[in-house]
Amino acid sequence: MKILIISNMYPSPQKPYSGIFVKNQYDYLKKELNQDIEIYAMERSFTNKIGSIFKYLKAFLLFFPYLFKKYDVIHLHYFFPMVILSVFYKILYPKTKIVVTFHGSDITNFVNSNLSKRFFTKLIDRCDYIISVGSDLSEIIFKKLNKKSDLVLSAGIDERVFYEEESIKKEYDFIFVGSFIKRKGLDILLKAIQIVDNKNIRYCIVGSGVLEKNVLEVSKKYNIILLKNQTQEQLRTLYNQSKFFILPSRDEPFGLVVSEAIFCGTPAIVSNIGGMKDQVKDGINGFILKENTHDELAKKIKEVENISEKEYKQLSVNALNSNQEHSLENISKKLIEIYNEL
Repeated sequence: MKILIISNMYPSPQKPYSGIFVKNQYDYLKKELNQDIEIYAMERSFTNKIGSIFKYLKAFLLFFPYLFKKYDVIHLHYFFPMVILSVFYKILYPKTKIVVTFHGSDITNFVNSNLSKRFFTKLIDRCDYIISVGSDLSEIIFKKLNKKSDLVLSAGIDERVFYEEESIKKEYDFIFVGSFIKRKGLDILLKAIQIVDNKNIRYCIVGSGVLEKNVLEVSKKYNIILLKNQTQEQLRTLYNQSKFFILPSRDEPFGLVVSEAIFCGTPAIVSNIGGMKDQVKDGINGFILKENTHDELAKKIKEVENISEKEYKQLSVNALNSNQEHSLENISKKLIEIYNEL
């Protein structure tokens, strides 16, 4: 069985951690399948709209040599626009099966009119197996394309990288990891920090983006450490150094960083949306915000700051014992089962 993975997200020197989960999944599958799997991926780079058009045109042209190779399965990460390559390949080789994993923006950003719906429906009808990374995303796919997902399956957390580092000192009370954009709810967190108004609470904010100036402004008054470009190993240590992980996203199909923190024994505080509510069990391995507002988050920050050491320890232990179904090993085994069944 020969497999080709196609993705328009993959790490690059400019964005070394963009689409890292695709690389992790490919590396693990390659180890299990030996030489029977290849990848065709676009490395992420900073471009404007015109630059993006040329980038995709180049990617389509560079795919040409793959048309002369025979694959039993094509596994596509991110539906559009690389699905066009997959479908074109299937026209040439009708016996090839297409597995597509939807990650969120690949459908929410494109299927927004009757014309686009008809176009995407024709493309998805050519696909043989549909995976969505979260239960809410599965509902969106059905609503927009009238197509049921065959399986809800995350991209997987590499348990060889994210684990508890014993006897490590807690340096931060709360950590946020993500792009500095409103969709990730960073503005909600910054406002909540100001409402709590406690300079003794230690925050670690990791990432980059358009809201960086807002982070720097708030950090002038409060105890905030800003970090950029952290490796996965560095993130593991930061998770272990933090008491709680916070992600008040407005939209999050899954949110791998939530389980990254949980795998390190760090309870998570998240909004009640997307795949995050599939990962966090309220009061067990973290907390789900009743409302995704700065007032509600500020209230939760104050609340967890006052929990006992015994209560916190139980949350941490519960975190370590949860979400193993999202381990990279389990996800990869499931994918191999799917490939073999098609």
